[in-house]
Amino acid sequence: MRKLLAIAMAAIMSVSVLSVAVVPAMAAVSSPAPIIIDDDAEPELEVNGQTTTTDITYSPDENDHTIITFVYTGDGELIGWEDNLKNLGLTEGTDYTAVMNPDKSYTIHLMSNEAIQDWNDGKVIVNAIVEFPEPQPTTKKDGSSKSPKTGADTAIVAGAVALAGAGFAVLGATKKKDAE
Repeated sequence: MRKLLAIAMAAIMSVSVLSVAVVPAMAAVSSPAPIIIDDDAEPELEVNGQTTTTDITYSPDENDHTIITFVYTGDGELIGWEDNLKNLGLTEGTDYTAVMNPDKSYTIHLMSNEAIQDWNDGKVIVNAIVEFPEPQPTTKKDGSSKSPKTGADTAIVAGAVALAGAGFAVLGATKKKDAE
């Protein structure tokens, strides 16, 4: 009888030990309620680090407002995009994803409550990197067929002749005085 009682107790202990390891894994996981994206929230938009209100447009996806696409509409050639999400302490791939699309638009997907809260708080900055063409010098056309005047200016030439004449007069006066 002792052997039977020992086997029964060993079986009960084994089940108890196994249930202690398994039961917590079956407990309900409580996660914070998802934060809803505020449709009135606006990011700061920049072109080459300068705030703009006209050169970038953005719109959330119709089916998922946590996916926002930005489009550069200004002058100059769009080179790329930057954002400050890493600087806000967010991790790409976990909290958000960001990608430049083939049409050069930029799409950000806010995946975590922290990323959505930063968006709602207006902390997100999106910067378009743009290269502007060098301004070309403009020349005025006067409509004449004459080539432009080159060489020394007439006033300089006249001044040099007058100075030379005065020099000869002084030289002549001093020689005349020496001759007397």
